[in-house]
Amino acid sequence: MDWVRLQLQSPRRQRFQQSPRLWGIVLLTMLLAVISSAQEITDYRPEVLKRLPLEQLVDIEITSVSRHPESLQAAASAIDVITADDIRRYGAVNLPDALRLATGLHVAQYDGHSWAISSRGFNTTTSNKMQVLMDGRSLYTPLYAGVFWDVQHTFMPDIEQIEVIRGPGATLWGANAVTGVINIRTKDAEDTQGWLTQLGGGEDRGFAGLRYGGKIGDDTYYRIYATTLNRDSLTQELRGLDARDEYGMTQGGFKLDSHLNAEDTLTIQGDVYTGRFGQVNGDDVEARGGNALLRWSREISSDESFQLQFYYDRTQRLLPDVLEERRNTYDLEFQHAFELSKRQNIIWGLNARASSDEISNLGGALAFLPEKETLYLVSGFIQDEISVLPELLTVTLGSKFEYNSFSGFEYQPSGRFALTPTKNHTFWGAVSRAVRTPSRIDQDIFVPNPEFGPSTLVGNRRFESEVLIAYELGYRARLRPNLTTDLALFYHDYSDLRSQERIGATATPTEFGNGFAGETYGAELDIQWQPSRWWQIGAGYTWMQKFLRPEAGSSDRTGATIEGNDPDHILVLRSSFDLPWDLELDATFRYVDQLPQPATPAYTTLDLRLAWLPREDLEIAIVGRDLLDEAHPEYRGRTVSREIGRSVYLMVTWSF
Repeated sequence: MDWVRLQLQSPRRQRFQQSPRLWGIVLLTMLLAVISSAQEITDYRPEVLKRLPLEQLVDIEITSVSRHPESLQAAASAIDVITADDIRRYGAVNLPDALRLATGLHVAQYDGHSWAISSRGFNTTTSNKMQVLMDGRSLYTPLYAGVFWDVQHTFMPDIEQIEVIRGPGATLWGANAVTGVINIRTKDAEDTQGWLTQLGGGEDRGFAGLRYGGKIGDDTYYRIYATTLNRDSLTQELRGLDARDEYGMTQGGFKLDSHLNAEDTLTIQGDVYTGRFGQVNGDDVEARGGNALLRWSREISSDESFQLQFYYDRTQRLLPDVLEERRNTYDLEFQHAFELSKRQNIIWGLNARASSDEISNLGGALAFLPEKETLYLVSGFIQDEISVLPELLTVTLGSKFEYNSFSGFEYQPSGRFALTPTKNHTFWGAVSRAVRTPSRIDQDIFVPNPEFGPSTLVGNRRFESEVLIAYELGYRARLRPNLTTDLALFYHDYSDLRSQERIGATATPTEFGNGFAGETYGAELDIQWQPSRWWQIGAGYTWMQKFLRPEAGSSDRTGATIEGNDPDHILVLRSSFDLPWDLELDATFRYVDQLPQPATPAYTTLDLRLAWLPREDLEIAIVGRDLLDEAHPEYRGRTVSREIGRSVYLMVTWSF
């Protein structure tokens, strides 16, 4: 959907030329890898060995699959966990960077500040089938049912872990959790005490952040932070011209955690941000906003708890000569978990959300009509986890029920099982129904603005939800104490997908309809091996096929090419060394297959990080990105395409 990509996202960057400095870094890191693998290393200080042993990573605690803590090994879902140490050792400076570490996620940079991020297909810069949360706050916008990744930022050292569910999670997380859920969790304030600063830069980027954590009384902890990130513009593919899509983002915020007593915990947090993003043919896009969240949690007993959460989110985005959107969102949620019997655990909850927008149509490119809209969402869910055969077979049944202003009543049930013949082997499967509910684009857009001439594409108030029936099977195993594997197979059956239907006998105008159906299927494999306590290797491979077709009676002639541009194969290899002399070396190799429409060639990348930790509180790292070629596109546009260039930057992290 290129007209949306050009108008709702924004496009700039300088090409990094080959230099002896770059290849010197590459040769140095290769030499250090050879040295480390040729000797047995025995002298390690605890602060250097920050990576968890592999046997502990399998038992890491997650919450996204069942909305309550459980071990990764027992989860009846395809899930990746990106830990704080993974983020640190990759040298990630923003969330899309960090998400590249997840198996099964296709993360492609479109321009200097726009990304296409999705799981199991339908990836565009306006992807609309994934639910993304930050500390329980939904990042979804009803404008196009997706996420504006350019304003999703936080201080990276504050992230505890990112849980990525591949496949539907709608029973617990609601509409638009169709192809996956990304749940970003930041650290408790108690774990971020004292000062920490991180800063760095290179030829194409500069970033800085400062955080302070303190304590009030015996049981109340807080932190405050400020962070800024700036990137130079990219270059236009083939033309070699400046794309003028530079990126600048500044954000600050706080978090307070108070243990009121043995049973009650109160969390208050908030953020404010402002950003400017360049465009190749226009003035800078401006974005600003903020949010505030209040959460009260009570542990009634060892087997019963509840949580009450409220958040407010304010966003404002100006696209010069196109539109200005101002949106206020209010969300209230209640959740209750209890043990019905020794074999049954129930979790249920209620949610109410109101999102009001005011859109000023500023030019002829497009218009949203009406210009003001208040959207409501009321939902409830219930899930029953049944231990059919204790410590052997668990069955989980549940459903989400909701009413929304766009499509009315929706239901999203699922059934899952987890079979654990031994503690080191888990077989799981699931059947789920999930929907992608309509957005303002689907029902209210006019292209171009009817005030400037006849519209060729219009929204459709009769547009209904897109529907998925998903079938999944998986196997997760700890084959040896230092070797784990995770395999997921899926078949997704879609109906009522978005199409462009003729209104009359002529080719234009067209309106959005539900005229496509189709299937995606594939496999996702993740292997982790720790041959030594100082060396860890990871491999992730994804294979996916997608087939879409018009349903009977559809007049669509687009071939569904606007509904995603996805590779058949993605391969990611990672290697992490803890070297002598207080050094760390990390290498990430990535292969992404070609994209069909618009055609984007396959590419391979190599990212390297060499870090020196001379003291427990100080880390100095050199990070190289996309080192195998001078520049390449990751996601071509239909008009102007950008190239992602080779870059090197320095990172310094100091806590005191």
